[in-house]
Amino acid sequence: MKVLLTGSFGNVGMSTLEELLRQGHAVRCFDLKTRTNVRAARRLRRRYGDQVEVMWGDLRRLQDVAAAVRDQDVVIHLAFIIPKLSHTGVESETQPDWAREINVGGTRNLIQAMKALPHSPRLLFASSYHIFGRTQHLPPPRTVADPPQPIEHYSRHKIECEEMIRQSGLTWAILRLAATLPIAIQLDRGMFDVPLDNRMEFSHTRDVGRAFANAVSSEEVWGKTLLLGGGPRCQLFYRDIVNGVLDAMGIGALPDEAFGTIPFPTDWVDTSESQRILQYQQRTFDDYVRDMLALVGPKRHLIRLFRPLVRRWLLRRSHYFHVAHSGWQGKVAVVAGASGGIGAEIARRLAREGLRVVLVARRRDRLEALAAEIRESGGEALVITADLAEEGERVRVLETVRDTYGAADVLINSAGLGWYGLGTAMPWALARQMIEVNISAAAHLTLLFLRQMKTRGQGHVINIGSVVGSLPSQGVALYSATKSFLDAFTTVLHRELRGTDVHASVVRPGAVSTEFYDVAARQSGGLRIPVERLAVQPAAVADRVWDVLQRPHRKVYVPRWLAFVPWVEPVFGWLLDLIGAPLLRRQLSHHAVKS
Repeated sequence: MKVLLTGSFGNVGMSTLEELLRQGHAVRCFDLKTRTNVRAARRLRRRYGDQVEVMWGDLRRLQDVAAAVRDQDVVIHLAFIIPKLSHTGVESETQPDWAREINVGGTRNLIQAMKALPHSPRLLFASSYHIFGRTQHLPPPRTVADPPQPIEHYSRHKIECEEMIRQSGLTWAILRLAATLPIAIQLDRGMFDVPLDNRMEFSHTRDVGRAFANAVSSEEVWGKTLLLGGGPRCQLFYRDIVNGVLDAMGIGALPDEAFGTIPFPTDWVDTSESQRILQYQQRTFDDYVRDMLALVGPKRHLIRLFRPLVRRWLLRRSHYFHVAHSGWQGKVAVVAGASGGIGAEIARRLAREGLRVVLVARRRDRLEALAAEIRESGGEALVITADLAEEGERVRVLETVRDTYGAADVLINSAGLGWYGLGTAMPWALARQMIEVNISAAAHLTLLFLRQMKTRGQGHVINIGSVVGSLPSQGVALYSATKSFLDAFTTVLHRELRGTDVHASVVRPGAVSTEFYDVAARQSGGLRIPVERLAVQPAAVADRVWDVLQRPHRKVYVPRWLAFVPWVEPVFGWLLDLIGAPLLRRQLSHHAVKS
């Protein structure tokens, strides 16, 4: 048969590809043209020749997908953006809109292209048992009839794709995969996210590849949703899996505190129906361990020789071990301006690091949603709805924190208001509000909480400034001035506090990708700030805030290379005097024409 395989060069993709070729099918590989994928394609061509056709493309482009599905008998759809299950670089979870374009949008394109053909191919879709959510409190095994209760964007995307496929009118089958570990020497920090007592059904990647290949030729599989797993011999606890690999490598079991405690969306599953139809369960977890040892080869002797160093290196990559030994566990952080953007991301990061976060802003619905997210991940969050432009509200925030926790260890001032346009065109009501939020609120909260911190002898205030605080910029006259105030205010406090365990710091980001630009453009008489295309993600600012808490500095920049900005004004201020205003007027004129 002619088989199109999307996501051909991933873990399950390579296993499926090899089994399809072994069974004599002609395979068309469809994947992104990356350096890694190109290398894999060259190896395949050398080994299998014309039996493999490689077609590069993007699921988001309908024309690419339409060309790929042409003249195929079966489409196996594996390509999907997955969670890396780590606290940094989590793709489908930190960039859900982008992931959805590929996961859901790509599947929609695939269905549309298949339906447009005179004779539509059959569709095999790889789903996941993650859709069942957290089920450790339920008696196993999970069955196809169990209700989906997704807890992540990835599994929500899977459910949405399943429903699209069922309603498509195509001939389809859906295979929900259990844990399918790659045979590769790589460390995913997410290995520490799974509690050691979590039930997890192991499925050997080559067995999963065999299941998909067997499904291509099966007549009974179509119209069914099946669970794929290793079977009763592969129903283990995560402790058995991770310790089995570490022991075989000579590393030995890591301490329990290196692993998470929140139940993870894995379980044991009923695979009796899938095994009856597809006859794919051949290998056990012991086979996987042998495969890994063969891959490592003689290097395992070096691992044993340097066992203490290897264990230390592994533990440094455990977020949970770090939190347990960081000294920040249980500390209290007040985040002003936590309803979105930088503030929300800082709150998430500090909660992950073990701090109890106090979320302060005007929009209760957003704060409650963020608090629920933090609690769902095992953190602690308190919501205080307050308009920080009001002096009495700021005092109430302090009193609420004092009554609930006694005192705060960290204050993050991230609330801020922006506006872009000629300074003389800025409405005074908006200017006054910006002064109240950007200056008065930050200064008042800082002084209120610093007094408590000095009394206790410890604490840290971090103000979120901006590079424009040291580079007055056309279009953001008052905003630049407010950030200049924060720079000077924080600098003086830092010097006054020197020699104590109380610290004051300012974080100076450049453009950050948040709703700040949308809000600024909606303000009376305002325009969209033009540097948005240069923006970094809010997580980058949150990372720097965490760095500063661990190693206090007076000022830091995001990204770091912006540290040169304070030198621009003294050296090139004359040039900005010449070109700044004409550039702004040109933009304003262009905006007026478009309007």
